[in-house]
Formats: sequence, C-alpha cells, structure tokens
Amino acid sequence: MVNASILSNLENNNNNPRNFSGKVVLTTGSSSGIGAGIAKLFARLDALVVITGRNQTEIQLVANECQQLSPKKLKPLQVRADVSNSTELQSLLDQTIKTYGQLDVLVNNAGIALYSNVTDKQFMSVFDRVLSVNLRPYVELSHLSVPYLNKTNGTIISISSGLSMTPTKSLLAYSVSKTAIDMMTRVLALELGPNIRVNTINPGTVATNLGSGMDDKQREVIIKLVISLTPLKRLGQPQDIADACIWLASRSASFITGAQLVIDGGLMYNSGGF
Repeated sequence: MVNASILSNLENNNNNPRNFSGKVVLTTGSSSGIGAGIAKLFARLDALVVITGRNQTEIQLVANECQQLSPKKLKPLQVRADVSNSTELQSLLDQTIKTYGQLDVLVNNAGIALYSNVTDKQFMSVFDRVLSVNLRPYVELSHLSVPYLNKTNGTIISISSGLSMTPTKSLLAYSVSKTAIDMMTRVLALELGPNIRVNTINPGTVATNLGSGMDDKQREVIIKLVISLTPLKRLGQPQDIADACIWLASRSASFITGAQLVIDGGLMYNSGGF
C-alpha cells in the first residue's frame, strides 16, 4: 500500500502531469454544460481559466465556482462573447492575451443542436445557423490562436460528437458540423506539429445536453432508451469529458495528436436502436 504522504508529495510535485499551474486555458461555451465542467476541473488543477458564453449571469456563476475550486483562489477572466460573431471571437482571444500574456490550451466546445429534416422549408437556415456556431468558430479561433500556441507548445482540443460517426435522422446539420470538426483535427495535426498537438473528443449522450426542446415526459423516455442502449448503463456526465480533456492537455498525452477519443459508454455500438 502506498503511503498517504508519498501520494501527497506526488500530487504536489511539479512533475505531476496534471499540474496546470501557470497554464492558460480558454474553453468556449464554458458558462454551462460540458464546457463549464471542463473549466472547473482545469481551475481545480491550478490553471488560469477563461469563462465565456452568451449569458453574463451564467458566466459569473461558473467563474465564482472556478475561483472557489482553485487551490490559490485564482479569479477567472470573464468574457461575454457570441462565437458566431468574428469580432467578438477576436475580442475573446485579445482579452485572454491581454490579461494573461499567453495561451496554452484552447478547447473548442461551444455548440448547438437544431433538429430539421432536409425536406423542411427552413432546412437551409437551420443548416447555416448550426455551422455558424459548431464549425466556423472552431476553425477561426484555432487559426487566430496558432501564434500564441506555437510559443507555448500548446494544444487544441475540440469537442465533437459520437454523431459524427453515426447517422441520425433530422440531425444532418449537426452531424455534418461534427464530422467536419473531426477532419479539421486531422488536418491541423499535420499542419501544426511538432509545436501544437490537436485532438478531438467525441462524447456520447451527456446529461447536460440531453432533452433540449423536449417536455419532461419526452425527456424521461429518451433517457431510459439511451441508458438501455448504453453498455455501461448510465448517461455521461460533464466530469467524464473534463477528465479526458485534462488527460489530452497533459504531458501524459504528449505523443498523441490527430486522435479522436470516443467517450460514450459504448453507446455507438448500439446506436441502431435509435
């Protein structure tokens, strides 16, 4: 059995790959859901985090939580920004660099899921809206961040989806946007090595992103269906995705780039059940 004091020393050792002291982490869509979970875990591990989203109240709440979780009670940078607006996206990065002077980890996470069948009259407006949030900002912010990530040997982690690999009715726009993110990661891994690593996380059904636009009864039915089809018999949690994000950003993953990490409890192998 390992002595508790030894474990404590290891945890506090500067060689600990999960020690993000002095590292600057920008996560889009970090005012709620998966993004908030990622930001909170980075804060807990002593990183300097940027909390951003479209709702200032939600930004403030997550920022307060991050400060309390931070070992040194570090106050996060708060930036209200719509990632589909190029001017606001540039301002988000500019404020990050002005405040911290560097960028070590970029997590592209903000996204929306809108249902629409290709035969619907409004389909193209839905398609354009989804790609304007789910894809273009990922590419644009990655592009803008390259000079700073080059200086820090940083990393880009993009949150995609298991639906990038599994066709689902009425989610053409969403699925296309996520499949494009997967390919973006592979291309950037080729272009940005050896200084910058680029990887993708493909979550399955996470509790925070399930049920948008559904009433309580519909949501309950879907949750039961998803759990029944998931070999690990539970929904994913933001912590599951955050843990993977921390690992990919750490030195433990220093020889991993261009990868897709599927975190879905095995759901994709039963996805025909949908």
